[in-house]
Amino acid sequence: MKSKRILLIVLLIVVVGIVKFYDVIPSKEETRDSTLDKNTDSNDPATASDSLPIIDFPLLAEARPKDLIDMSLAFPEELQKLDGKKVSLIAFMAPFDSLEDMSKCMMVPSYVGCTFCAPPNLRQVVFVTQGEEGSEKKYSFIEEPSYVTGIFRITNSDSTHEGKKQGFVYSIENAKVTAYTGEAPKRAPGHATPDGHNRGQNAEPLPEVSTEELIKEVADMLGQNQLYPISIERVSVDNFAENISFQLGKTYPETFRSARAQAFYIFGLLPEKTDWLNILTSLELSQHVAKADSQGRRVLVIDSVPINHPFVRLDIVGAISDAFFSQQLKRNLGSKSFTIKNNEDKRRSLESLKKGIRQTIIRRYATAKSISPKIPPPVEFMPNEQQYPDTTLFNRWYRIPEFVGPFFIDFLVGPTGSLSQLEPVLKKPPSTMMEFLRPSWYKEISLWDRNPIRNNFADKFMESPPKITDILGIGGLIPWLSKLNSSYIARSIAGKWVGDRWALWQFPDESAVLLFETRWQDEKSALEFCEVIPEHDFQWLFPHEEGSSTVRILRGSSLAALNRVDPFQE
Repeated sequence: MKSKRILLIVLLIVVVGIVKFYDVIPSKEETRDSTLDKNTDSNDPATASDSLPIIDFPLLAEARPKDLIDMSLAFPEELQKLDGKKVSLIAFMAPFDSLEDMSKCMMVPSYVGCTFCAPPNLRQVVFVTQGEEGSEKKYSFIEEPSYVTGIFRITNSDSTHEGKKQGFVYSIENAKVTAYTGEAPKRAPGHATPDGHNRGQNAEPLPEVSTEELIKEVADMLGQNQLYPISIERVSVDNFAENISFQLGKTYPETFRSARAQAFYIFGLLPEKTDWLNILTSLELSQHVAKADSQGRRVLVIDSVPINHPFVRLDIVGAISDAFFSQQLKRNLGSKSFTIKNNEDKRRSLESLKKGIRQTIIRRYATAKSISPKIPPPVEFMPNEQQYPDTTLFNRWYRIPEFVGPFFIDFLVGPTGSLSQLEPVLKKPPSTMMEFLRPSWYKEISLWDRNPIRNNFADKFMESPPKITDILGIGGLIPWLSKLNSSYIARSIAGKWVGDRWALWQFPDESAVLLFETRWQDEKSALEFCEVIPEHDFQWLFPHEEGSSTVRILRGSSLAALNRVDPFQE
């Protein structure tokens, strides 16, 4: 009897063992699924993170941009291996379309909720889609840190996913987003908490530094010597504004300002009758407490701000960098650097180079001194209060040099390379904004064929020559095309540009007509551009000639102005 009981126990153990053995062996279907996707869904981040590959923003930031048109980047091998795989991410949610529905949203390293928390660059934004396409289900905004799981996508030149169409570098598709219940991630440098900006404005002052020491620090980072002594002077807000207005006035002579503003109005980039000089001065005053003069010999600082506040110090460092740039440019190019006429594209190229060096110097100085480069200004800083509604596209046009300049410098020397390597660039700077978006084209000019349009291209179009003629360039085409198209489409189309020029005629009744001629890489590129031209109430598109890569547009400020010209006359 006892032996039977022992036998039964042994048999029971064997049966249980067999069941357990088969239980741990996955089926063929399970094996295939686990090979493709090792991560079984879990609502518990603690357990899900054990099985899901984790991506974080430092890893995403390791991608190095190569081109801003086709968004090509050099991705680290670790990221490339995760493309198309299910991953997890801890981040903060930001709306894409609206706060009402997060079916499409963005994930960023830190809460972004105010003017001074500038959006991170595209390598620090993940585009997320939740739910099925066309679904009526709405997803709520999550204020807390979010836990995201889904299929990770990298944008390459041959990608076709939604993230690329919307202009993003990274995407997570078919995502599940929940509030993160673990230890909250640290906010990224440069981003305060939603209520923390007053503390930033009252930041502890930096240790005092002499003018000579500060200028030497900037000189060492630049790898340059002063050609002329640079002084730092405290001035009143009014004098500061007058200096900015004076410099802008030299760049844009009074004779042509109203015509330029009217041209931008007809393009749809500015409201009607905007004062060109005033709006540019206002934009500068809203950002800076320190500016270098045009000769690069003086740095003016508003006298009402604390000189050792971190924001003020960084702006002074940037202004000193600008002073060095002006001195070097004047030595290398002479008076040409200050008298660029009828070529706004070339002038903005120099501006992009200056801003690229400036931002690089600020970033490196901030890193060395442990200062957040996004620190808010002091409470004593009173930005210009004049408001200009309906100027979003103009702001994009104005700020493009701030975006492409640092990218260009990073491409040439890397994040930590010596800026002394830029000496050849200062002697022969880029002449088009295209070279900033596609820096390989600057290094190897044979990669593209420019086809510029002469200044006098429109002299015989009407009985009298135009009041003003200039170049819009890719730096103007992108914000113009983005009026009715996604940023990706705007960049892709504009990236095939090889030349343009516009001309404006003004009439006694204050109306005007604008002729805009563009040239493209080939006929296909020209036709693609025709498909995305923003609509306008008073516009004629010249008939396309077979085999042509030129597109001509005529726009008027009114129907009467347009009717003054017959664009189809022989």
